[in-house]
Amino acid sequence: MMNSSSDCCHCQQKIFRFKCESACQVCRSSCSCNLCSCFVQPPVPETETTGAIWRHPATETIVTTLLNKTNAPQTVTVSVLDWQNTCTPTEMPKDAYLCGNVVNPEDGPILTPFTFTIPANNLLTIKASPENLFTLPTPMYEVLVTYPIDPIAPVNPILPTGPVRPVITNTWGINAAGIPQEGNTMLHRQFALYPTNPI
Repeated sequence: MMNSSSDCCHCQQKIFRFKCESACQVCRSSCSCNLCSCFVQPPVPETETTGAIWRHPATETIVTTLLNKTNAPQTVTVSVLDWQNTCTPTEMPKDAYLCGNVVNPEDGPILTPFTFTIPANNLLTIKASPENLFTLPTPMYEVLVTYPIDPIAPVNPILPTGPVRPVITNTWGINAAGIPQEGNTMLHRQFALYPTNPI
């Protein structure tokens, strides 16, 4: 059952919610603010993953940036898993920063997947620290990001051609001097969609 136009159209903020209509072509002609138009609704990703990344021996911090380029808050969940020589990965301790300030929910590092609402047009940075020294044979880690089930995005006069991603995510492995290490960089479009929501 489709949501009503009053649930999907937010005329004052000039935004609309995805997943209010079916995936086929629709026309929100009932929207009183006249912002709605016919379009093919794109699928909205839920969880994206880097897959298992081979950690560079000099990587000491895994930095993940999440840039909300919309005019509305977006809630995300970030998980950084240590897969080094194990079949049961553990969550890496991490700190979260917004506008240069620590936003950890409690004192000390975050030891679980971290959920945070990024304000409009703001950048959230996650810094995860591997607890174990680089050790062969499989020094792997993984970054997962879960996006909101029903994200909101500004009205765009140009029809989107692919999945809507209201938050742009990148990740790097850096050394003590802050230099990205070879093989530990994953940019936004390199993340893969997860088949289900693991977080």
